[in-house]
Amino acid sequence: MITLIGFIGNFIPFFLISWSEQYIQSNMAGLLLSVGPIFTLILSHFLTNDDKFSILKLISIIIGLVGVLFIIGFDTLLNLTSDNSQYLFPKIAIILAALGYVISSILAYNLRDISTMTLTTCVTVSAALISLPFMIYIEFHNQSIINSVSFFSILYLGIFPTAIAFQLRFYIISKAGPIFLSYVAYLIPAFAILWSYLFLGEKINLDTGIGVILILFGVFISQTNFSKNKII
Repeated sequence: MITLIGFIGNFIPFFLISWSEQYIQSNMAGLLLSVGPIFTLILSHFLTNDDKFSILKLISIIIGLVGVLFIIGFDTLLNLTSDNSQYLFPKIAIILAALGYVISSILAYNLRDISTMTLTTCVTVSAALISLPFMIYIEFHNQSIINSVSFFSILYLGIFPTAIAFQLRFYIISKAGPIFLSYVAYLIPAFAILWSYLFLGEKINLDTGIGVILILFGVFISQTNFSKNKII
């Protein structure tokens, strides 16, 4: 099971997203990844024992999705259907990556008897072992040149957005469930706006502010206890 989580939740999404962003813009990739909570809402009902589908969760996900559209811009949604012949497969690849994240999160939720540190280590190592033959094949035909900049970049990517991030990811899954974790797909655009404002001096317009508020409100609604009735 751990090897399966590493394959569909680490190896496959990392490859598909990296490949797709050679052809489509990152904001479009972010929008497509926002389908993750929808997948999670449906699949977690059937693949978990206690993270079930409810009206409240559905409403919260819809609110969060509307917030994402405000941040990215409704005109971006129209571009999803443009140039289908050239960009169809990269778009499908992003959606499949989101599905991989969702399924792996649900599988990890069912392994709560394993410590998050052990789970993170085993999943990361298994994904690395799966990646190794592909890396050797690629390097044999097109050898990479490693310098100090690329080395420290790889080191950073391995420690912070992979090792530490996955440790936090599995911890949140064990405590709050995969549906709550899936809201990270909604928070990515919000944080992108925040960092661009702080470090690049980019302005935040009214639509962006509305979007962030809707996202946070959707997450808040998902964690309330107004109703515990399940609809399935």
